Formats: sequence, structure tokens, C-alpha cells
Amino acid sequence: MIQGTSAQPYLEYGRLIHAWRNEIKHTFAMVSGGTGIAEVRLKALEKGKAKPEWRELELLAKYFYVSVRDLLPFENDLKRGIKILRHKDACFFDQERAGRKQYSYWNRAMSQALPNFKPVELLLHLNRREDVILNRGHFFHQYTQVLHGGPVAYLWEWEGKVHEEIFTEGDSWLIPGFVPHAFYSPEPKNLGRILAITFGQNIGGDARQELALLRPENAARIIQDEKDYYPKGMDI
Repeated sequence: MIQGTSAQPYLEYGRLIHAWRNEIKHTFAMVSGGTGIAEVRLKALEKGKAKPEWRELELLAKYFYVSVRDLLPFENDLKRGIKILRHKDACFFDQERAGRKQYSYWNRAMSQALPNFKPVELLLHLNRREDVILNRGHFFHQYTQVLHGGPVAYLWEWEGKVHEEIFTEGDSWLIPGFVPHAFYSPEPKNLGRILAITFGQNIGGDARQELALLRPENAARIIQDEKDYYPKGMDI
């Protein structure tokens, strides 16, 4: 949670900048010389009197050899320990695919304090399986429940084959990340309405950064690597 005073409104930014500067034992003059940020500006940032610009955060992160995320304070948007979103204030939008309206979406309560939890409510407009377009699957896992209406037809691709299952009101199911899927309402006069909650993998920001460093073509070797360390035929 960002806390400050009228004299130090951005104190949490300043504490992080000071902590990383102190970690490498560099003076304001040294940091200024390496980043191009004036000493007087650096001192104001550390004291929490000014909010750093994104360009300054990038320069400081590069100088401190950290991620920009390491210079961003935690923001708690919970009030009295709760995050409330009234239905009238929910973000609503339609999604079209191949020229047909496939879903209507309502975003539900989300919080910066719980960033890996994203609930949305969907109204399913398509009625024929042949009109449905599967997505490519997403990073997060997903919990889905039929709220009302329906039945709801759920399509998903697994090991190269598309499967279909019919669900009715109150039914729920789980899928892991990166499973291509889609929904439709077989009965046009009773469109299905579902709640879909995507939630975080254990592969957080640091792990994803580490995977990027290892390069995508090597990621599969983390799970399974049956090849020899050296090419066959080498006498090692």
C-alpha cells in the first residue's frame, strides 16, 4: 500500500529507490552521472516529494540492474478489506468473431491486490457449433460455471482433438492454461449465461522473465528432455 504525507506523497517510491541505491552503495552524484537524472531531482524522488516518470524508472532500473517492477510500490485498492463493483458500473462490451456476435461480456470485481484473479460474466449468443471459433487458450487457468439459461455447450481442444460437453445451470468445470476453448447456446430461446474466472499460474513475473532469458525454443526442455547432452556419436 502506498503511504505518504502531504510533504512526502510518493514516499513508497522513494523508499524503493533509496533501497536499491543503498544496495550498490552509490552516491547521488554517481547515480546522476550514470542516468542523466539531476542530483536535485534524485534527492526529491528519494524523499518522496516527487513521483518518478516512467522514463526515470527505466533509467534507474537499468542503472541498479533490476526490473522496473522492483521500483514500483504495491498499491492496495481494497477499501475496508473489500473490493466492490456494482452491476451498473461494470464494464460491458460485445465480442464479434467472423462477423457474428459470439459473446457479451461484463467485467466483475477485480483488484490490484489480487492481480491474478480475473472474473468475467458472458452471455452466449451463438447457437450452432459450426459458427463457433475456438480461442488459442490463455496463460491463466480457468474456472467456469453456468449461472442460468442454457444448456451451455463447451468446446475444447485437447491433444489435437476437439471435444464437446453439455452443461446445465449450476454445473462447473476447470481447465488449465493454454487449452483452446469456446462456448455456445444450443437453444436460441434460452441463451446461456456463464461466469468465467481466470486465475494465476504459479509461473509469476520473475519465472516468466527467467523463461524469456532461457528463450522459448528451450522452454520445453524444462518439462522433458530425452536427448543426450552431447550429439550421438561423440565419444564423451
